[in-house]
Amino acid sequence: MLVLQNKTILITRPKEQANGFFLKLKKLGAQPIAFPLIEITPINKAQLLAAYSKNNFDWLLFTSGIAVKYFFEVINPNTIKSKIAVVGSKTENELKKHHLNATFIPSDFTAETLAKEIPINENETILIPQSDLAKSNLVKTLKTRKTNPFPINTYQNSKVKYSKKELQELFNSKIDFITFTSGSTVSAFAGLKINLNATKVVCIGYETAKVAETNRIKVDAIANPHTIEGIINAIISLL
Repeated sequence: MLVLQNKTILITRPKEQANGFFLKLKKLGAQPIAFPLIEITPINKAQLLAAYSKNNFDWLLFTSGIAVKYFFEVINPNTIKSKIAVVGSKTENELKKHHLNATFIPSDFTAETLAKEIPINENETILIPQSDLAKSNLVKTLKTRKTNPFPINTYQNSKVKYSKKELQELFNSKIDFITFTSGSTVSAFAGLKINLNATKVVCIGYETAKVAETNRIKVDAIANPHTIEGIINAIISLL
């Protein structure tokens, strides 16, 4: 059933992450538009290799599929002996591409829940490959549990630049929904100073929604679960 027939939906996530979302929306009759607001590039490869080689980490902790992707561009998956925690099923799917399985997935697909629920013992060490924009909440929670988190920035987010003409052409047409899958996409959009008018805003999770609210962007729905499928269900519920 084409429940999203003729609905125009902006996908703001990086282009390398957008294809699956794009195809799911097309199958439901929508008119998805790729509008990547950030681009992702790997950083600190030598630092990651050195840290991994010199330490025997008890855990690896991944909060995104991108973190998994860039980690294994540097580290041979055949060398992994640590237990692995991932934030959700999509991140686990990325992990499985390297023939590895997650030891632990939290009950709610958020970094906050992951930090609270991970079955880690005191003094155990955790390597956390992350974005250069990652918040410190996860690390703080792990420290309160008397563990030893080792965060390392393995990829960076950069804003995608658009000309005034490109933005005018896009936003002069009717857009039914705009989707945000991270706080960094919200921040990049806020910097464009575009009036959304009747466009509905859907965020993948509460942290992303908080960034939107901080930037005075009204959020109409939050995905549950915090996945692309959750975003699609949230969009349908708003119809």
